[in-house]
Amino acid sequence: MLSFTVHTLKGDMVYGFVARIWKNDKKSLKLPAGYRDWIKTFAYPEKNAVIRTLDGWVFEVKVMNLAGDYFFHNGWLDVVTSLKLTDNSWVVFLYEEALSSFRLFYFYQDISLAPSNYFYYKPGNDVKDRDDCMILEHIPF
Repeated sequence: MLSFTVHTLKGDMVYGFVARIWKNDKKSLKLPAGYRDWIKTFAYPEKNAVIRTLDGWVFEVKVMNLAGDYFFHNGWLDVVTSLKLTDNSWVVFLYEEALSSFRLFYFYQDISLAPSNYFYYKPGNDVKDRDDCMILEHIPF
């Protein structure tokens, strides 16, 4: 799992993380190891989270701490089924501090156009194609 922090032209910081959906991620999604620190640093949700998509979906999920690892749990299956996320789908979570929620961008395996015009997977570029590689063109601000 990959995390990112970006400084916008306005000087704002945007942060989030990227994950790939596997078969065992349907009912719950393990969050990055740094999530515990991000709760304090970025005011990430500790118990409940709201996830929004560009096409109007809004989901509520429970954030669960299990033996020091954090997961999206109750409600995550609704995200996966409603958005029809298949195995090998990519999800990008961009934290929106003003809304105390995550903006979710999602991509299906082996596609060249995503459901938003902000990111896309670009196979066959100069960088060697890898299972765990996604090219991010730009982040909306």
